[in-house]
Amino acid sequence: MRYFAPATHVLLCSEFNPEECATRLSEEIDAERPTAFGFSGYRGSKPFLGRVSGNRFRVLQRVYSNRNSFPPVLTGEFEPRENGTRIRGVLDLEVTSKIAICVFSVFGLLVLIPIIMFSYTSQPLLLAVCVCGYGSLLFFAPRIVRGYGKNQENSIVDFIKATLRADDLESGSSDGRSLNC
Repeated sequence: MRYFAPATHVLLCSEFNPEECATRLSEEIDAERPTAFGFSGYRGSKPFLGRVSGNRFRVLQRVYSNRNSFPPVLTGEFEPRENGTRIRGVLDLEVTSKIAICVFSVFGLLVLIPIIMFSYTSQPLLLAVCVCGYGSLLFFAPRIVRGYGKNQENSIVDFIKATLRADDLESGSSDGRSLNC
């Protein structure tokens, strides 16, 4: 079993060329510039943050309340095709977020071991319940964090679809035309 939930792959098709897709996306997002003052932790006011460099992009959603320290991020690229652009992306936690979750889990285990050693004789039943609960929380923490950002993942994909007038590759165009991507 994998410790982290698998990444979500996104495959879209747009009728715009890759340069137009990059331009449209960069105009609709704010750059990721952290700030100490601000409700979202980033400068700007647009609902999505990220960067576009060449045919590669990175997008995450700005969150004002209940700031998620481990937000899902869509990273991907624009691939030119005959009649438009294929947009390939991956929605996942950042590597730094995964490292932080692992460090917190190891720290949690280091705290749990002395508790087990010193309280085993006094309350064995209560200790067993606490160890099982805390251990399962540590084990499932990455999946819980990823599940917490599921609505953000859906919002990011919907934003990309609306901004680039893109459709899922399997479904084709919404007005019945074939996109040939």
